[in-house]
Amino acid sequence: MKLMSWNVRGLGKPRTVGHLHQKLSDINPCIVFLIETKLSSARMAKVRKRCGYHNGIDVDAYGRSGGLSMGWKNSCMVSLRSYSARHIDIIISDDSDGFHWRCTGFYGAPEV
Repeated sequence: MKLMSWNVRGLGKPRTVGHLHQKLSDINPCIVFLIETKLSSARMAKVRKRCGYHNGIDVDAYGRSGGLSMGWKNSCMVSLRSYSARHIDIIISDDSDGFHWRCTGFYGAPEV
């Protein structure tokens, strides 16, 4: 299973969305965590779905900063635990061996 995390530094331009789509096509991660989307959750959901991640959670940017998105493919068994403006926390299940693991994506300075 592949997981990708990327500080995209804004997805407001079509060219940047195109780069994201290409990178996701090349790497083909099951789960993707995007930081600093700088988009509303509604707009980010459209971008995420256009990239092939129909399941996920999107957190609004605040002003001209922030914004998070965690997307996963249909083949991944994911359940959302919690989220805020600074994190998204999920549980990933693997039916083949009954293993569950936690994945938390953070946004912010390490000193906070």
